[in-house]
Amino acid sequence: MDAQSAGGTPQNQVVAAATYLLGFVTGIVFLYLDPYDKDEFVRFHARQSIAFSVAVFAINIVAGVFISIFAFSFLGRLLGGALWLVDLVLAIMWVFLMWKAYSGERYRIPYVADIADSFGKP
Repeated sequence: MDAQSAGGTPQNQVVAAATYLLGFVTGIVFLYLDPYDKDEFVRFHARQSIAFSVAVFAINIVAGVFISIFAFSFLGRLLGGALWLVDLVLAIMWVFLMWKAYSGERYRIPYVADIADSFGKP
């Protein structure tokens, strides 16, 4: 499978992977940075990077609130361990998304990609 049929030029595949590098920051930068703001492959990954980053942030905020509520109990320690595992899975997912973008694929995260499709359109 060549780069054009997969999702873009090799340069744009590197840029698409870079949209995930610093989460929503690089997602926003590449969503509006010329000439990448005209490349739908880069725009797709930039929008998904923003949505994924916001979801990760929200998960950590909500879990942090519950962990702090139950901080001195067994449930608090259990939730802290569960959050650690969730963060590990999310970090692996982050690397996986970068790899898919670098490989020229448009991997869609269920639900997250649907939300991402709704913003950032020209």
